[in-house]
Order: sequence, then structure tokens, then C-alpha cells
Amino acid sequence: MGDIRKILVTGASGFLGSHLLDLLIKKGYTPVVFLRANSDTWRIKHLRESYKAFISEGNLERDIQLLFDQHDIEAILHTATEYGRQKPLSQIIETNVIFPLKLIEAGLKHKLKLFVNTDTFFGKSQFNLQYLNNYTSSKRILEGLLQTVSSELGIVNLRIEHLYGENDSEQKFVTSIFKQALRNEKEILLTEGLQKRDFIYVDDVVNAFITIIEENSLLSGYHEFEVGTGQSISVKEFVNGIAEMTETKAILNFGAIPVRNGEIEDSYANIDPLKKLGWKPQYDITQALKKIIQTEKERFTYEN
Repeated sequence: MGDIRKILVTGASGFLGSHLLDLLIKKGYTPVVFLRANSDTWRIKHLRESYKAFISEGNLERDIQLLFDQHDIEAILHTATEYGRQKPLSQIIETNVIFPLKLIEAGLKHKLKLFVNTDTFFGKSQFNLQYLNNYTSSKRILEGLLQTVSSELGIVNLRIEHLYGENDSEQKFVTSIFKQALRNEKEILLTEGLQKRDFIYVDDVVNAFITIIEENSLLSGYHEFEVGTGQSISVKEFVNGIAEMTETKAILNFGAIPVRNGEIEDSYANIDPLKKLGWKPQYDITQALKKIIQTEKERFTYEN
């Protein structure tokens, strides 16, 4: 176990953040959770007695100062993000750039040792996406700025491949497929599905966060790790796996939707650096899908 015990989690009411919060608690931590007053906390309400909540009232500067005045924080696990779908650019920048920088600036005046940022494979230098452009650009801006402050504390950038798991937003691709399959929709409209992705299960990703905070060698300088299985498969193969395991009656209509301009043809993680720290993925796709189906059946099969 590393020396860090006092941890702040941002985005804890979201998909990744809620799974991370759950595992931290199981590992014996009592994290502080930064929540906005209007946060929907349905994913973490069963954990309420096991974490400390700090509720932001909307004045970011004042709230962050109060946060550090009230809590000793040694590490920040930053999962909060704004994808920017139908949101103004200023809001994307506020959430994805200004907010984490303000946390770091306040933390440096206290006992902050480590900042772990959640990044995306969309931001790899070889990709130039035409969609999610503002989101991807904001993440790249933050990445560059994080490198400039890494002389003062440990910065870890986790570049996560195609994340999936239970209790994700219904608008996300994998969750949408699960929902339609479990409801036996007449047909599921898809692209040809030839693009390849490194699908990584959420439990493996949160274990990567734990590995990072328990590794004291990362408490100085800038470090980046790619998080995935290290292998990619076609979207078509992945969707066929969901259809087979859910035994859906829905027709998979591959080719019904055109591929987006600038679509990434193939992406997978180089996980060797993370494996050297003792981490490796524990779930293959079959194991992960079985686990997800147990939860999502209750969520989607019987709802009105």
C-alpha cells in the first residue's frame, strides 16, 4: 500500500467515477467527493455513508478554496469531463481545463502530491477527429498544461481506450446496444462495424487508478499510461458478441448508418509501461459481458 490515503475524486457521480469510488471504498479509503449541487447521484447513493461529500454551490474559486480548507487532500483522481454535445465551448473549457487547473493551484498551497487525469484515446497525436473536436481539443490543451506544472507535483495522464461497463449513460454506444438487445428491438441500426477498438472493461480501468496511487515512484514529474487490453477487435465482432450473449431477437443491421468522416480505423493501447507497475487487465470480453448483463437486465428489460 502506498503512502497516499487522502483522496479527492471528481466526477464521482458519473460512470467511471462511480466505479472508482466503489473500489476505493472497498480498498479501505474514505474519499472526498466533489459534487455540484445539481449532480444526479443515483450511481453512488448506496455508498453515501462511506465517503465525504463536498457540495459545490457554483462559485468555483470560492468552493475549491473551501474544499482544501476543510479537507486534507494528497491526491486528486480527476474523472469529471464535459463531452460538449450541444454545449457552448466556454462550458467545455470551464470543465475540462479551468476546473482541474484550479484544483491543482489550490492543492499546491496545501499537501497535494499527485494529480491523476482521465484522458482519451481520441486525443492520440496520430488522430485528427472531425467529430468531438471541441472535447478532444480541450483535453489536449489540458495535457499540455499539466506537463508545465509537473515540476511541482506528480502528474499522471491515463489515456483510456474504449471504456465500457454497467451503469453507463444510455447514449453511449455500448450501453445503447445492450439496451436495444435486451429489449429485443426489431432491428439495431449500425455502421458496417469494420473499425477496430480496444474495448476495456471499467473494473480493469479503476484498478489502473489504484495501481497509480499506490506507486510512490509517480509522485514527481509527468507520466502517461495507455489503458486498454493491448488488442483491438472490430466493432462488428464486439456487437455480435453482445447479441449472442443476450440471445436477442433484434436484427443487427450492419451498414445502415454511414461511417463518420475521419473515423478512427484502429486504436489499441500500449500497456507495457502500466504492466511494469504490476497492473494487467483481468477481464476478457466474454467475462465482462456476462457481468454487465446481470446488471443491465434489471435496468433495461423490465422498465416501461
